[in-house]
Amino acid sequence: MTISLEPASPSHRLYLSQLAIYLRHSRQILAAWDHYSDQHSDPEAFQPYDEDAYGLRQQQRDADTLSAFGRVYYHADELVHVAQQQLAQLSTSARTRRYAWQVRELHDATDGLYAVHDDWLAVRRALPGTAKPGTKAFEEPLAESYAEAWSYLDQWAIHGQAIFAVNALSQKQLGGAAPVLVTAPPAPKTAATSTVRR
Repeated sequence: MTISLEPASPSHRLYLSQLAIYLRHSRQILAAWDHYSDQHSDPEAFQPYDEDAYGLRQQQRDADTLSAFGRVYYHADELVHVAQQQLAQLSTSARTRRYAWQVRELHDATDGLYAVHDDWLAVRRALPGTAKPGTKAFEEPLAESYAEAWSYLDQWAIHGQAIFAVNALSQKQLGGAAPVLVTAPPAPKTAATSTVRR
């Protein structure tokens, strides 16, 4: 893997802003999913009332999350690499150790996403000629691929803010002001906390 991304460069700032957009969108998608899950699941048995409809809605969540990550996907490994390089230059503390763990989680999630994508390409090449988008033969394996990707996307939603924190610490240590970025807002509050989430 050849990484040429320089910290605080225009490209780095662009990729960070794209990550901020993903974090915001992924939280909105998850909040909508939690609301749906709360409304369409038995609160005691934690089972969906209609498994088919629930499954279709879950597939939509997976597809929406992957689509939202599209801006980040092609540069995720570069963002992780830069954060790792920045961490290596920071003094060790409880805070930087926590960030280092989160960045490792993002590294693993990125590897997982790239592997899922490669698997999907192999599956798609093996599909019969009649398996076109919109057909069951195409859409079912695609939905399975989205489902496999979702847990890795969720790791980015959970730990992605660490990329900003590491960058801010690094810029502060270098004596420069951290670039002004649109950071992800706090997760929206919902009326009830779902127990059938994620």
